[in-house]
This record gives sequence, C-alpha cells and structure tokens, in this order.
Amino acid sequence: MKATATISIPRPADEVFDFVTTVENMPRWVSGVSGARMVSKAMEKGARYVIDYVMGWRRSEVEIEVVDYERPKLFAARSRRGPFDYEGRMELVSDGSTTSVTNIIEDSPDSVATTFASALFGWVLRPARRRRLHKELEQLRKAIGTSHPAEA
Repeated sequence: MKATATISIPRPADEVFDFVTTVENMPRWVSGVSGARMVSKAMEKGARYVIDYVMGWRRSEVEIEVVDYERPKLFAARSRRGPFDYEGRMELVSDGSTTSVTNIIEDSPDSVATTFASALFGWVLRPARRRRLHKELEQLRKAIGTSHPAEA
C-alpha cells in the first residue's frame, strides 16, 4: 500500500536533508520509532541503520538499507528485515529558504491475511496512512524548528 504526504518547511534543503538523514533524530519525528543507530560508518547509498520500532504491542528491531542518497534532494531507504517490508522516499525541493518535503511510503503485506485485509480495507487504510505521514512531517517541521545546527 502506498501513501504520500507533502509539507513546506521554512529551512534550506541542506538543513532539512541533514536532519532527516541523521538517524538518531528519527524518534523525534517518526511515529513508532523509539531509537535508531547507524550500522555503517557513513550515511550514503548502501549504508545500513537499525531502528527500534513499536507497532501496537509488538516491538521490533528493523534493519534498513539506504537505496538512494542525493544530498540535498533525495533520500530513499528500504527494509527487508523486520515486521514488514517497506520502501520510503523523501524528495526535497527548495527555493533557497523554504523546502517542500514529500514523503512517500510503500509497504507490502507480510501474509495472506494482511494481503486480504489490504484489498478489502485499503479504502480506509490509505487515507489513515496519508494522515499519519502528514502528522510525521508536521513533527519533522517542529523538530527542525527547535533543533540547533549541531543537532542537525
């Protein structure tokens, strides 16, 4: 199931990109993430990081691979190990002082039951997923607004 949300952040693209790609910042703006740490030495295409993710009562460690990294305009990552497969993509477009951030998430059902549920209830789940993504982007905007350059 795919969902997309866009928001405008009154900061230059390089600041937004650096904040987003500093995985330790994720708990400040990504729902369900309680911790994050790099596995690789540097953030770049092919890098790996791990997040601690809570979904309902289920806590999981999810390993994520960076599949696209073009500073300061594109960051994409995917998970193939964890409670579900997903791919996320953030596209940033800036006019110099304000950055439009589009977050695109696509996940795959992990069983026949979730495949059936997605097909049957997708019309309800998609708008809820979009609202969640938009809420996360609002949290991102707030987190960046309260961060100091050293944190980003």
